[in-house]
Amino acid sequence: MKNALDWSAGAKFIRSMIELTAVKKNKITLSDYNYRRDIENRLLMADFTTFEVAVLEEILYSPIKTPIRKMAKNLNKTEEELMPVLQKLSKTGLLTFEEDSIVVDKEARKYFETEIEKFDPDFTPGMEFLQNLLKKVPIHVLPVWYSIPRTSNNIFESLVEKYLLTPQVFQRYMLELNFGDPVLAGLAQDVLRSPDFSVPAKEILAKYELTREQFEEKMLILELHFICCLGYQKNDEVWEERVTPFHEWREYLAFLKDTTTCSVADASKVERLRPHDFSFIEDMTAILQFVKKQPTPLNPKGYAAFASRLSEAPPSPQYLDQIVYKLQHLKLAQVVDGKLEAAESAAEWLEMRLENRALYLYRHPLNKIQSMEHMPEKIIREAEKSILRVLHTGWVLFEDFNKGVIVPLGDHVAATLKKCGKCWKYALPNYTPEERNLLHAVIFQWLFEAGITAIGTYEGKECFTVTPFGQSLFG
Repeated sequence: MKNALDWSAGAKFIRSMIELTAVKKNKITLSDYNYRRDIENRLLMADFTTFEVAVLEEILYSPIKTPIRKMAKNLNKTEEELMPVLQKLSKTGLLTFEEDSIVVDKEARKYFETEIEKFDPDFTPGMEFLQNLLKKVPIHVLPVWYSIPRTSNNIFESLVEKYLLTPQVFQRYMLELNFGDPVLAGLAQDVLRSPDFSVPAKEILAKYELTREQFEEKMLILELHFICCLGYQKNDEVWEERVTPFHEWREYLAFLKDTTTCSVADASKVERLRPHDFSFIEDMTAILQFVKKQPTPLNPKGYAAFASRLSEAPPSPQYLDQIVYKLQHLKLAQVVDGKLEAAESAAEWLEMRLENRALYLYRHPLNKIQSMEHMPEKIIREAEKSILRVLHTGWVLFEDFNKGVIVPLGDHVAATLKKCGKCWKYALPNYTPEERNLLHAVIFQWLFEAGITAIGTYEGKECFTVTPFGQSLFG
């Protein structure tokens, strides 16, 4: 399936959000409930002026029966100015006229109490909005639409767990969508590609040549699929409709965009720790071949002999110690009578191709990070995945990269949708200094040793890049 979304620069690594050729059939059918009322009310609110919003608010926060004269006074308007708006709203069933008063329908008021929130400057179309949207659908329909157990104690919690719990769960759900309507997929793509993940409704209407009614119906479908939703933004005396992802997903995408790591400005200024992608393997090989012929004491004189065998600039004693540590832990070399000598398994390793020697190191069950010998392999493997965000970026500063790491480590779980007070959000990991040190060690020791990353400095700051070998493994 190659029809994948081309993501914005802030989230390029997320691919194939909506797949038109997916085989899974959607079960959401608008005709399963009285959706026409939603469409009619959406059409009405789409053209609201600030005065009409003020009138609706006054109706909702007034007694069931209110004199028109009193309402006009509260709004600082005349009855003649107020009447056209009241007559317009009466068509929705919200109110009826009784002599010189209006009488508000209780059920309709509940409906509009939810809808009026969209015009609040602080309104965010998030999970609370979604819950209210689903309440308009008969409860017996929801398990059919979303394939959740009819015995669920909390339908919304079941929906969150199945479709929205983590970004990975949500992306997998979107990959399975099959709208069968290119306009729906195109509309969603436009929103997700936009710089701030927000598109004016008028642009969508013009691009796809939709009538207002067609547009509102497609938006309702997207909302019920949790993809995009409709909100309002005040523009002078009118309210402008805008389409965005649900607030929590938009915030997550904004985080990804804001923490996208850019490559260094001039890669030619990078000073590599070692000259080649597989330098550590090459240096291991050179020292192992040397001690195979001549067992060497592990003292300053021996380390000087090791350094002389390496083709490039002499490395630091710490780097040589790293190689000696690795040779011993992989049972390629051993210390006998204070001297490092090749083990029996060394010959086989030395005969391997360079890439295979690197894979041997990377996959060996005895391989450890020298500074973190007791770190569980599972956590190291999770930390490795952090490089996926910069897989093809080139040389990047570690301090910039570090800001956007969101892999689960230790007690942390992946970004998870959680309710915090009245709000929801994808809660991101908050790493301890020790966990930050682990991320550094994984990139600058563990992956570097296997030729998966190359490391160095750029203008005095630590930097790294994922090598072609690393890209082939993690791509």
